[in-house]
Amino acid sequence: MYFRVTIPALQDGKRDEAVSYVREKVMPEFEETPGLLSIMAAITGENSGINLSCYDSKESLDAAQEKIDGVLAGAASLMSAPPIVYEGEAVYGKVYQTLAKDSQRPSYLRLVVGVAKDTDAVLDFLKEKVEPIYEESNGLQVTGAIFDGNSAISWNFWDSREDMDAAVIKLQAVLDNESESELFDASTIAYMGPVYAGNLFIDFNIGDTPI
Repeated sequence: MYFRVTIPALQDGKRDEAVSYVREKVMPEFEETPGLLSIMAAITGENSGINLSCYDSKESLDAAQEKIDGVLAGAASLMSAPPIVYEGEAVYGKVYQTLAKDSQRPSYLRLVVGVAKDTDAVLDFLKEKVEPIYEESNGLQVTGAIFDGNSAISWNFWDSREDMDAAVIKLQAVLDNESESELFDASTIAYMGPVYAGNLFIDFNIGDTPI
């Protein structure tokens, strides 16, 4: 699987308009996109959001680039700067709850971005230190991660903010013990917020991995 993460910076007072644009324009526009497996959007602050899409391959994403450019151009008046974009093959992840095609259910996103000193070390950290916490957590739906150059982007979706908060306490403790400065060139940035729009174009079954 190949993922694209878009992080827009919204102009003051444009959040509700941006949400409407994604729901009414972006989601319908991508319904028949070949190779698109899922697309979802979350609000992570008054002026920030996350759009995450999953394709079956980089080639499918590249084929959709004209459509992507079109919706970004349509949203330009809502943004205070060009969006940050990350892309990459999945290097990590797991489905913890079956998510059926076309299903609509509440979901809360946590996405973390950091500049890795060594991507292999970060991947080992995810597998050896973070995954055991995921395995014992309640309300976890799905996890994933990509590398775009030295940028490490990982995410997890939860049934509720409360489920996420309970896990984050443990995740932060593990990161503190590992020493964040040994893994990343600077502090990681976490984006958190409710998913307000999304489509699943295939079934994501418990135990599936995106790799």
